[in-house]
Amino acid sequence: MMNPIDELRRALPTLTKSESKVAGQILKDPNIMLGNSITNLAKVTGASNSAIIRMCQKLGYDGFAEFRFSFNRAMMAAESPSVGTPDDDSRRLLETYSRYMNMIPQRVSIDQFDRLAGAIVGAKRLVIWGCNRTFQSAMQLSHRLTRLGIFNKPTNDVIVMSDDAAILEKGDVCIVFSMQGRGNARYSEDMDLMRERGVDVHLVTMDRHSCMLSHADTAYVLPWISHDDSINFFEDQIIVYMFIEMLLLNVSKRFE
Repeated sequence: MMNPIDELRRALPTLTKSESKVAGQILKDPNIMLGNSITNLAKVTGASNSAIIRMCQKLGYDGFAEFRFSFNRAMMAAESPSVGTPDDDSRRLLETYSRYMNMIPQRVSIDQFDRLAGAIVGAKRLVIWGCNRTFQSAMQLSHRLTRLGIFNKPTNDVIVMSDDAAILEKGDVCIVFSMQGRGNARYSEDMDLMRERGVDVHLVTMDRHSCMLSHADTAYVLPWISHDDSINFFEDQIIVYMFIEMLLLNVSKRFE
């Protein structure tokens, strides 16, 4: 099967204006396909869902889902050798994780790392929130900060979170781990309350369209490896842990 990017280039003369707009944006920046649903892609490209579906069908796909599957697989294949021997599989795995780790500095600026590190070091009280699997990330950051001598309180208890929101005040810091904005229906309400009380609220997520973005003072949007990959095989926590290590490197420099 032909590479979807080559298919797009070849099909450009046959596409309508709105379809060409989508194709042109994808060809200009293939990464916009990563982590985007058809609705989000429509927002990014300024086209309609129906225009995207028509474009996919003109390329020979049943719809957007099939096109995206083929597109993501082609992008992964371009980054690594063809699957064959176990060594090839291991190399592909390592190269894919490496590629996404290298995307972290592209998504999170030096200024953002500096801001979060400064907030952590200067906090009167520091709480770290996470629910379900993101609590693993909260605990990892908590453990690593404790080893640096920075006291903090991690929690995955929604009642404790609401108590935090009512108690914390100016000079305190809250870091929220929520990859998809799920896990606690009161997140947004509690985050807004803390901001009203002067708390510095930071959100670590992988969803660039998360409804929680507007409820944080600063948001850090990490590359979403499990969502971007069509096979959905890769583990998000590895990317989050690397983000934490990069953050801790910045924090530790403040004690030198």
